[in-house]
This record gives sequence, structure tokens and C-alpha cells, in this order.
Amino acid sequence: MKDYNQALKVALKAAWLGGKVIKEGFSLPKEIQFKRFADPVTEYDRRAEEVIVETLVRWFPEASVLTEEMLSREGEADLRWIVDPLDGTVNFTHQIPFVCVSIGLEVSKEVVVGVIYNPILNETFWAVKGQGAFLNGKPVRVSPIGDIGKALVVTGFPYEREGRIEEVMKPLPALVRDFEGFRRLGSAGMDLAYVACGRFEAFYEENLKPWDTAAGMLLVKEAGGRVTNYRGGEFTPFDKHIVATNGLVHEKMLEILSTVNLIEER
Repeated sequence: MKDYNQALKVALKAAWLGGKVIKEGFSLPKEIQFKRFADPVTEYDRRAEEVIVETLVRWFPEASVLTEEMLSREGEADLRWIVDPLDGTVNFTHQIPFVCVSIGLEVSKEVVVGVIYNPILNETFWAVKGQGAFLNGKPVRVSPIGDIGKALVVTGFPYEREGRIEEVMKPLPALVRDFEGFRRLGSAGMDLAYVACGRFEAFYEENLKPWDTAAGMLLVKEAGGRVTNYRGGEFTPFDKHIVATNGLVHEKMLEILSTVNLIEER
């Protein structure tokens, strides 16, 4: 598959259809279930997943699909859609507008298309390998700020916190001391999109899933940023820790995160 632009069109259509479901349910009462502590799922997660997967499979019946909820499927081609139908479900249940649909396409295990759509704020981010990153049709670039005293960092905290609280908290004193500010939005997809368009200088988090990072990592890279694991190695969506920055503050972030004992090292 060489023409990724057709895949982009399909991913955008799927994201907008899923986003319509999210927007319709945003202000309504919700039936909430919990997959585990602090990890809710609603009927809107499932309905959004249904319309997204149906759209992707209709246009790419040969592709595999990896989703957060229940509709993963194996295909025959070396194509795989990686889908989070509603990233930020906790925000969604509390009517906080940092939510998104996240869709990435892997070809031969390389992410080549990424779409992140926030239907509440009406922001559509997309990227195609080698073609740059865009927000609502306009090119975006990472922040030019290299002075960490003027840099803003965003992170999230894992659901599996038992035995990890001290490790998760280790970077915070240095971040609060040395950086301009520190935020926690509650959606890894939005965090990565905001690094790509220059609103944040850096994002880091551990124990995310492929559907949390596949689209966003491509956005950051195509916007001129840098994405690695906590030790500076090449990142894939299946890694357990991610650092995404404008590139200028990356080494400082790696220095701070070097104190964290990684999940794999436990």
C-alpha cells in the first residue's frame, strides 16, 4: 500500500462518525461500567467503536483492527488499524471536554496515518507519513521553546497504581521545580496532539496501550518533534512508556525520567 491519502480519508470519515456519537452523548446521563479501578466504559464508547470499525472495515476489508473495547479482528493484509473510540472516558463521564477519537494505521508495523478528533472542541488533527501534521486543515509544528523554565509538561497516571505510586511520583519534584508548569488532561491522545501543535513542550506517561499512542506519536513526529521511550530508545505503540517532546527539551526529560524504575525492570 503506497497511497496513504485514501486511508487518511477513510480514517477521517470514521473519526467524524465516532465523534458524532460522542458529541451526542456528552451532556446526557450515562450508563457507566468499570473494567477496573478508575477505568470506566460507557455505551458511547461501544457505539462509537461500532461505527468506526464498520467504516474502516467497509473500505479496508483486508485489514486487521485492534481496538480498546470489543471489536478487534484479524485481517489477511499487512495493514492494521489501531483504534481508541473514546480516549478520555473519565473526562467524558464528568463532561470535561478533553476527549477524542484516535485512529492510527500501521503498514508493515509502521504507523503511517494518524487521526485524532475532539468533537467537543471541534478539533481534527491528522498526519500522514512524510506529509506533515495538520489541525483543521492547517499545518502545525511543535513549539520552538527550548528554555525549560518556559516549557509546559503534561502527563497522565496509570490505572494500575498499586506498587507504582512512588515511581510515578518521582519525576514530579523536578518538573514542578524546573519547568514553567505541569498539567494532567486525562487523554493521552489529546496530550500528544497538543505537543504536535505546540501547546505543550513535552508529554510522558507509562503503561499506555497501542490505541492511546499510535496516532499521536505520528502527529508529533510529523510536526517536527521527537518520540522515544523513557531511556531514549525508538518508540513503538507497544512500548510501556513514552516521551514525546518538541525535541528541544527531550534530553532534559530523559534525564528526569532516568530515575524511574521501569515496569519491565520490576
